[in-house]
Amino acid sequence: MKGSNVARFKEFEKKSNYTVYNLGPNTGTTFLAFNLNRRKDDNGKYYVDPVKQGWFNDPKFREAVDYAIDREFMVSNILSGVGAPLFTAESLSSIFLNQKLKNGHPRDIEYARKLLKEAGYVLKNGQLFDKYGNPVEFTLLTNAGNTERESTGVMIKEDLKELGIKVNFKPIEFNVLVGKLTDSFDWDVVIMGLTGSALEPNDGKNVWYSTGALHLFNMRKGKDLEDKADLRDWEAQLEDIFDNGAKELNFEKRKHIYDEYQDIVYEQRPTIYLYSGLNIIAIRNKFGNVAPTPLSGVTHNGEEI
Repeated sequence: MKGSNVARFKEFEKKSNYTVYNLGPNTGTTFLAFNLNRRKDDNGKYYVDPVKQGWFNDPKFREAVDYAIDREFMVSNILSGVGAPLFTAESLSSIFLNQKLKNGHPRDIEYARKLLKEAGYVLKNGQLFDKYGNPVEFTLLTNAGNTERESTGVMIKEDLKELGIKVNFKPIEFNVLVGKLTDSFDWDVVIMGLTGSALEPNDGKNVWYSTGALHLFNMRKGKDLEDKADLRDWEAQLEDIFDNGAKELNFEKRKHIYDEYQDIVYEQRPTIYLYSGLNIIAIRNKFGNVAPTPLSGVTHNGEEI
């Protein structure tokens, strides 16, 4: 149930035959991803404008964007308070959640400005310029019709405006967006979401393997699937981590392995995680023996209901 509907059903609960259950954080993640692709297409043209490559591949630029985003405001206004800020690739309900990253960091616009200044960016008349004099401006995409993501895009545009970054926010048809992400690679920054898992991080290996179908921030196709000469050290680390995690049977050791991958993603920020909603359901009281659980949902004991 969306956060905007929870208050309505809570009101129903008082005067009708519904019971509202809070099953805790859902397994989904909403995130911002940068296009870190530095390769060329078959015609010798860069997939991403080299000027923008300089920004997106600058760790301090990505960190500044992270610190400029007001996650608390998003949770309050997009999720109607029914959720929490998110800082890792593992959902808040995951048994593999890196606990030291659970609460992340507060928004700090001054720290974001400091990072940009250290990286050579200059603010002039409200517009941010890189050290080569290029105005910092990019297009932010998401799928049209998803009201949560559209609202998120509007808020990110306003947050980054405080840094002098001009964001052209553009919701587009979902199939067109998928084509850009997985085929043409013609995009700058995108807001997306994945369903995730509360039980097994290895289910998400397609996001972190360089050849994975969901390795959105640096997608490969054709000959580039085999040629990994431009693979970043931390991308190779992530592949090793998921290979090791799949082979380790001891839970505590696996937990340590998957904590490490979350540390790397948090530090490098190819994707910036934004928020996670709560799993709220409303069930009519005419149903008996209902025992919803976070992992199994409502119908796990269907023969008893």
